[in-house]
Amino acid sequence: MSEQIIVKEKISVVKKGEVYTYRVSRRETEGTELMKTRLGVIFSTDFLNRWKKRFVIIPLTSKKIEKIYNYEAPTLVNNIKGKVLLDQIRTVNKSRLLKYEGKLTKEEMKEIYTKFMELFNIWDYLEEEGYF
Repeated sequence: MSEQIIVKEKISVVKKGEVYTYRVSRRETEGTELMKTRLGVIFSTDFLNRWKKRFVIIPLTSKKIEKIYNYEAPTLVNNIKGKVLLDQIRTVNKSRLLKYEGKLTKEEMKEIYTKFMELFNIWDYLEEEGYF
């Protein structure tokens, strides 16, 4: 099975919510961790992104989109339905970002925030600490 070759484009400013093709080496993954060149949405804050070195990224997939689990959220990128995989969140070096693909909508990002808060029990923590 041959992998499509993607020529790296010059990427200057990276912002939260943008979608990029990024590279993950097979040598760096084990078990069910995602590997290969794939799409991912930038999740690190623009405050952190301004240093232009490392970015928190959430992988996207267009496989098995008929079922959305509580750690996934639906997306539409370049007219392709998919979903983010919040249980596969990782930090990547800027050199792994290959190509800008688009930006998620405000509604898609809101759902990702909500799922993130649920996945890491942040709502429970905030309630226990009296924030609401």
